Amino acid sequence: HYAKLLFAVGLLGAAMLAVGVLPLATAYSVSEALGFEKGVSRSFREAPIFVGIFTSLIVFGALVAMIPGLPQIRLLLITQCINGLLLPVVLIAVLRLVNKKELMGKYTNGPIYNIAAWLITITVSTLSLLLILSTLFPNLFRFT
Repeated sequence: HYAKLLFAVGLLGAAMLAVGVLPLATAYSVSEALGFEKGVSRSFREAPIFVGIFTSLIVFGALVAMIPGLPQIRLLLITQCINGLLLPVVLIAVLRLVNKKELMGKYTNGPIYNIAAWLITITVSTLSLLLILSTLFPNLFRFT
């Protein structure tokens, strides 16, 4: 009985932390990538794109959460699967960037970091591929 309660409290705590951090991080990332003014201390007039993205993401999340009858756990699982499937693409892109000498200068990855990063990337990519295969062909990995 207490395990369920403890899990629920932990999940609520994580959700309350993420509800502010994720839209804020996304707004910062998009504004930075596109060269727009950003910052929580900026007004809407000073940083309209940043504030607009941040506000829109919070409103969108609230609207999705209030849809009646929406299978929220299934939706969470689907979004996490999509996140896991896109992760190898992001990892490869980041690894290519951090190894460009003309971009990073003396801060490029060393050999130990590269070995570890590529092993992680290969592992995540393999697991993503196995997830896709097991989803498309449910009996493929059945050993009984």
